[in-house]
Formats: sequence, C-alpha cells, structure tokens
Amino acid sequence: MSLKTIISLLQRHDLFADLDPVRLEVLAFTAERPAFEPGETLFEAGAPASDAYLIVEGQAVMMAHVGHETRGGEKRALRLDRGDLIGETALFHEGGRRSTVRAASPLQTLRISRYLFQRLLEEFPEMAGAVARALSRRLDTVGREIAELSRDMAEKTGRQE
Repeated sequence: MSLKTIISLLQRHDLFADLDPVRLEVLAFTAERPAFEPGETLFEAGAPASDAYLIVEGQAVMMAHVGHETRGGEKRALRLDRGDLIGETALFHEGGRRSTVRAASPLQTLRISRYLFQRLLEEFPEMAGAVARALSRRLDTVGREIAELSRDMAEKTGRQE
C-alpha cells in the first residue's frame, strides 16, 4: 500500500483532516503496518490501550458488550472496513479497551502508537493545533447530541406523566 493511499485514508478522519499532508506522510512512514489473518485478534476488551489502528485493506469485526458484562450483557458486533480508524482515544490517554476486534478477512493495518502520535505533536506544534481544533469540533457535536437527547427525554417524560 502506497503512502499516498494511506494519507488519503487518514485524511477522511476529522482527527487528521486538517493536518499538512507532509506531516501525515511522516506519520504513515513511521507507524507500524501489522497484518492479520482472518480470526486473529487485534486487541481484546479490557486490555491496555496504547495505539489506534487504521484499516488499510480488509475487514474486521468489533465486538462489544452492551450493559454489564458480568451480568450477561448483550453482545453487539460492528463490521469495520477499509479506512476505519479504531481506538483513537488511546492516542490521548491511557485506559482499557472497551471492545474486542478481530480480523474478518486478511487485514492490513497502520498501527499508530500513542508515543509516536504524541511525539509528532511535540515536534510539530501546528499539528497539535489542528488536532485541538478537530477535538473541539467533536466536543461541540457531542454537546449538541446530548442536548438533543435531553430534549427528547424531557418530551417523552412529559408525555408519560
């Protein structure tokens, strides 16, 4: 897979959309490119999260529990395709994985470690600014969605009384 193709896949994501293509080329060139066979696990729920994966070729399945896992929560599966970015919150803070991801077909990925990502943000301050703008847009969107859900819940609660 060419660097140009990987850069265009990265640019689809708001996190990377405003970044200079030269900086994305550095990221794409320095990140690891692990491959997985069908059925192989990229990561398990509960495992420490320290990197994100970009699907360059192939498909994967994300399996997550809805509700309390210890109480037999319902399992949900989501199909992931070329260009999907998985686990990007790991680029910003430590935590555990909330889902399990397995390859559904031969899978080519770009693994972006938190260390690499944060090192690039330190070395290229304009990159940090672009990422901050992307995160600000995400927070704004989430805030609007929460307000909308709150209004919907208030309307439903008001109708039931």
